[in-house]
Amino acid sequence: MAQDSQQDPLLRQLARREIYIERQFRGLYAQVRAIDALTGLEVAVTTPSNAAQFDQNRLALRKLGQALVAQGHLVLDDRDQKKFASSDKADDVSKNTSVPLPRGGFYT
Repeated sequence: MAQDSQQDPLLRQLARREIYIERQFRGLYAQVRAIDALTGLEVAVTTPSNAAQFDQNRLALRKLGQALVAQGHLVLDDRDQKKFASSDKADDVSKNTSVPLPRGGFYT
């Protein structure tokens, strides 16, 4: 994951934080939780149980990173924000029609 975090600015920022990852298997699916130790923010993703552990971790970490950015706990610098926007394959951020995340609480 060290090589992948060099390319992704969000994962590079998360590498400096203490994060706990928990995995629960439920039949054909696995629920992966990522918890930031500093803020207590927790996110969960559901993946196929036979998916690679690396991919499960990366998905949970990216979701946690996006939640931390939305809450204002994690700030990317200008050059990282440009890379982050282009890595999400969004042509124009102003065209984003998704509902904004609520402030406070846990994201599951």
